[in-house]
Amino acid sequence: MNDNKRGYWIYSIVAVFFGMSLFAFLGYLIYDLILKLSVKDFSNNTVIQALITLIITVFIGQFYSKWLEKRNTKKIELYKIQTQLSLTLIDLTSAFMRQPDNEDIKRALIRESSKVKLYFNDETLKQLNSFIKATDKKVFYDLLIDTLKKQIK
Repeated sequence: MNDNKRGYWIYSIVAVFFGMSLFAFLGYLIYDLILKLSVKDFSNNTVIQALITLIITVFIGQFYSKWLEKRNTKKIELYKIQTQLSLTLIDLTSAFMRQPDNEDIKRALIRESSKVKLYFNDETLKQLNSFIKATDKKVFYDLLIDTLKKQIK
């Protein structure tokens, strides 16, 4: 566990250093361009520098905005899937509490447990399995609902 944290910190430091260096370089290019234009030292190098600065800032902005959009879309889709799965689990567990001998509902809960394993943590799956096996279902139902609430937030 500590090795993963150390690796994460090293990666974060390198990424932040690289990002700051890139922003410093862009700041230098813009600052130098403004100085050259204010002194009327307009040459081919100044035009090339202006184009490079423009292209780099446009590409970085476009890449960053697409990355944020993709990340937010993934989070929204995951939230939708978790919400839908939670509602399905609540419906099935409620029905299973009313009819504990119904094998169709039990099989549906077991089928849904594979989805729970994909989209929720292991604690939620353990709570669902405990609910299915328990004789006093009300206690485990409440625990399962509380676990689902924690996962959705």
